[in-house]
Amino acid sequence: MLYFRQVLLNHIKVAANEKEIETVIDESIRRLKTKNMNGHLIQRFILAMGQAISQAKMQDAASGVQGKNMDFALAVFRRLHKP
Repeated sequence: MLYFRQVLLNHIKVAANEKEIETVIDESIRRLKTKNMNGHLIQRFILAMGQAISQAKMQDAASGVQGKNMDFALAVFRRLHKP
């Protein structure tokens, strides 16, 4: 799962626009659902992605396009998180 998160994070960083980010995130969650992953584990994945994005943003001191992409992706994951 760690590799999956890292690949998704890299796709988010290099995305051309917000629509592409939404598509990548939706596709990743759809892929988890097709593998019959439990909803609880999908929520943990969403929470872990939010943390991974926040951590990567601080470590990389991301600015410009990468920073905007990570901010938007973080907002999407926050919207998807169901406490």
